[in-house]
Amino acid sequence: MERVESIFKYITVFLMGVIIVTVTLQIVAREIIYFPVSWTQEVAKYSFIWMSLIGAALGIRNLSHVSIDVIVNKLPPKIEKFIQYFIEVSIILLMTVLLVQSFRFSLSAAGQTSPIIGVPMSVVYVALIVFSILSILFAFEKIVKLNKGISIEKEDE
Repeated sequence: MERVESIFKYITVFLMGVIIVTVTLQIVAREIIYFPVSWTQEVAKYSFIWMSLIGAALGIRNLSHVSIDVIVNKLPPKIEKFIQYFIEVSIILLMTVLLVQSFRFSLSAAGQTSPIIGVPMSVVYVALIVFSILSILFAFEKIVKLNKGISIEKEDE
């Protein structure tokens, strides 16, 4: 899973670079050259969608999302482990529903293209599918770790 995480980290860094370059180009073109470049807004927007969803999935793996665990940490270990299982199973169920719905949504948008750059909108909507699959994989990974007795607490950075 580290390899999968590493690949998607590089993708998010690349997408952040695309956003920086396109927004900078848009600012320079509009404010200095007085010639707005229309495609930069769409490229930045779609890159941001992909980057955000991949980042959210990576956040699930690294426990980077906000959680209030003050009460859970004070519970007996068996109950705490049960709650951790419950959380991971809930993520899997929610992401499975999102996966099915985003797949349907992507299929329904198959004939649509973005207005300026002409990219098929299904390419943009596939980001939801990738997010769902990654989240499910990372939640399963945590369940396997729980079964092996490996702690899934957030590591200090």
